[in-house]
Order: sequence, then structure tokens, then C-alpha cells
Amino acid sequence: MRRPVSPFVLAALLASPVTAWGQTAPGIDAGNQPATAPMPPPPKDPEARRAWLKARLDEILGSPSLGHTKMSVAVMDPESGKLLYAKNEKTGLNAASNVKIVTEAAALSLLGPEFRWKTTVLGPTPPEGGKAVTAGELRGDLYVKTSGDPTLSTQDLSALAASLSAIGLRNVRGGLVIDATAFDSGTSPPLFDQKTDSAAFRAPSSAASLNGNVVTVTITPAPTAGAAARVALEPASAALVLAGSVTTAARGPAAPEVETGDAGNGKTRVTVAGRILVGSEPRAIQRRVVTPETYFGQTFKQLLAKRGITVEGAVRIEAAPKDGLRVLATRESPTLAVVVHDLGKRSSNFAAEQTLRSLGGETQGRPGTFSKGLDAVARYLESNGIARGTYVMKNGSGLYDSNRFSAEQIAGVLRAAMRDFRIASEFLASLAVGGADGTLAHRMAGSAAERFVRAKTGTLANVSCLSGIVGAPGNKPLIFSILMNETPSAAAARAAQDRITATLVGYLDPSLFK
Repeated sequence: MRRPVSPFVLAALLASPVTAWGQTAPGIDAGNQPATAPMPPPPKDPEARRAWLKARLDEILGSPSLGHTKMSVAVMDPESGKLLYAKNEKTGLNAASNVKIVTEAAALSLLGPEFRWKTTVLGPTPPEGGKAVTAGELRGDLYVKTSGDPTLSTQDLSALAASLSAIGLRNVRGGLVIDATAFDSGTSPPLFDQKTDSAAFRAPSSAASLNGNVVTVTITPAPTAGAAARVALEPASAALVLAGSVTTAARGPAAPEVETGDAGNGKTRVTVAGRILVGSEPRAIQRRVVTPETYFGQTFKQLLAKRGITVEGAVRIEAAPKDGLRVLATRESPTLAVVVHDLGKRSSNFAAEQTLRSLGGETQGRPGTFSKGLDAVARYLESNGIARGTYVMKNGSGLYDSNRFSAEQIAGVLRAAMRDFRIASEFLASLAVGGADGTLAHRMAGSAAERFVRAKTGTLANVSCLSGIVGAPGNKPLIFSILMNETPSAAAARAAQDRITATLVGYLDPSLFK
């Protein structure tokens, strides 16, 4: 149950840089802030209330802690589409992961929340309509047709192997063929090559994708100092080559290091180094793989072997024949609604780019490409009054210096999704809840905005964004978009955003001041 908030506490929140009642935001020196008199409650008169809102938001955005931050801000009435507050609202800025709002809305609208990805295992059709598997043997190659499923995991591949075992398959006379032609051959999303590190958030994209195209490296200290720590790779796969070692240390600085690189023949070299303290908890670190198709194929071959199914030939990456194959096992992904929920809450770059390519392939014909996906998004934006050429969108996740949107445009997309009955509930459920979950789990807790804000964060170097919906009991919600570039302090930017959302709650619900 929501606890009552006194007018004095709320006034203090809205007049000082805090993220929770009485807690100064990290990185903000409250002593350097100008003294602010307690803010009067918002007046009842509509025009006066709007003037109150403008004065308050102008004050927050004019804080010295924000320095020369470039900003584009809009607060919109979702029914009329009119702006209740605007500051450089038409200025295009790097929207970082707020771009995922656009990707999600377009995908839900054009594919439908019920859309699913399918992974299918096939074998040659036997002559005269006989059984595909005879005496435990498949005469020919075993094929896997992939579709870009962003959710496929080692456990899912193991379940497919179990299904093959259940129909009696014990030996494949040919090889294992991975068909990844649902997407084109490129694996690096546009502009991802601005950096070259092996971080998991830079995972490559492919129709044949597994575990988000990352490997999990778990480092466990040895019982005694000086000994090598245990390093385990998940999944265990012939596509992964382990190199280096981590030393178990008795004291001092200890930070294990993990990087991935090209080991040749489509394999990924996992190089470990550094130290880990004796007696410490195991460390699990994720890193991107190099060639998703090889990773997928080699892992599946080993999972088949665990189920007692031998594949005599090699793993090959090529298109399956259009005819002459019979379905042996199938796996369908969770719905797009479920995928988008995770994409928005956790801000998954990988899921965003897989969704973008799938959107292109499903709406314009396979193979799915980034350019087809971006064109589909452009058509969606045009249908909602956002013309081509008024924004820049080069990938689906918002990573790096690749996209430009204005706050008014992001607010417009939020409004379009909210007003589309077909997708509104699924879209809104994908936004993180202030003080409760996702990327907002540790923000707004204890403030007036707690659980009354659903929003998408966006963070890059010197970029901080927050866009979403704010509500209050018994009041119609408002849409807001806050895009900040060239921020001198990420903490100051987040503090200002949180103060704005708390102010909007106060604007909607003056009863908090009784």
C-alpha cells in the first residue's frame, strides 16, 4: 500500500537533487546548489498549473550541475497530442537505448504480439514414404533451419536433441547442416564496429543464434593461493577454444580478465588472465562469440552426442534444399510480446537487432536485413506522422553514435503505441517500472515517482535519456521524453530526470500537497 507523503517532504524532493526521500543523488554536491524556497503546491486552475509545471521543469533543467548539457525535452498529453511542456523539443539528439522504443513499437505493430520464431530440424524424405529414421539411422545430412530466434538457449537445443532421440535416431550418416539464410550473411549490426571490444552487449546477429551469441566464462578460485583457478565455459562446445589462466591470490587487487577473439575456422578463442582472491565467490563473465553459426552448429552436435546420437560428418553452414526434406523436430520461441518485455526491461541490444532483421524479413521477404528492417520502421513512423529525413536511425538498439531523434518524436511513438489497442498492453508492459524492476529498479525508490513511472532508459558515454509514461491515482497519464547529450555527469542527468518525473506526479496529483 502506498504510504502518504507530506507536502513538506514532497516539496523537499522537488526542490533538491534527490533520488529518494532525504537522499542526495550521487555525484551532486547539495551544498553547491542554490537555496530554493519550499515549492507551493500546483494550483487548481489549469493555466496556472501549466505555468507552475513550466517554472519547475525550467528550474530543474537549468541546474548548474547539468552544465552545458544539450537537451531535448517534451511532456505530452496522450489524448490530444499537445505538448504541456517543451524545451528544444524538435532538436534531434543521440537517443541511445530510447531507440528501442521505436524498434519495439514498429515490431509489435507490424508483426503482432503473437509472432513467434521457429527452429526446425529436418532430414531427407525416404523413398516411397517410408520412415525418416530406419533402424536408428538417418541416411544423409541432418538439417537445422533457423529463423533468428533471440531466445534460443542451450537448453532449447538440448530439448531438440531429446526429441530426435525420442523418435529413435542414433546415427546420422551425413553431416550437420545449419541453414542461416533467414538473414543475410552480415553479423555486425550497423555502427557496432565503432568499437572492437568483446563485451556481451556487442554480440553479433545471425539467423542461427544461441544464448544471445555470448559465452559464459565462470572462474572459480583454487583452494590455495598460487594455484590456477578453475575456468569453465558454458556451453561446452568445440566452437570455443580456451587460452590463458587465472591465478588464485591470497590478497591484494584481484580482477580476472576475459576477452574473446577469432581462433580461425569460425571458432572463438576465449582468453583469460588476471587474479581472483582465494575464498571468493565464483565470477561469471559473458563475452561475445565470433561466428554465431559455428557456435550454434558445434554446440548442437555435442548435445546430440550427449543424447547418444552420432553425427558422422562435419558441421556445415549452407542453405538446406527446398524440397526432399521431412520435419523431425520443431521448437517455437515465446511470443514477440514476451521477447519485447525482456528487451525493454533489460535493454537487450541483441534482442533489438534480431527483432529488427526479423521485421525486415517478415514484411519485405527473406533474407532479413538491417536495411529492410529500418525501412519497415520508417514506414511505421510515416504512418504516425514522423517523416523520413526528420530523424536518423541506423540500428535497432541505439548503440553508439548512430541515431538521432527529438523528444517530440520519441513522445509521438509512445503516444502511437499507447493508442493502438492491438499492442498497447504488451508495449507498456515492456517499460521498466520506477523503483521496481528492469533498468529503473534502483531509481525513484521512495520518491513520488515510485511505481508511477514506466520508462525506457538510455545510457552511453555523455548521453543519458529517459522516456516513458507517468501516472497518478485517478488521473490520466502523461507522456514524457528527456534526451540529454554531452552531459558532464551521468549522476546529475539521472537526478534531474528523476526530479522531473516526481514533479509530473505532483502535477497530476495535487492531493499529495494536502
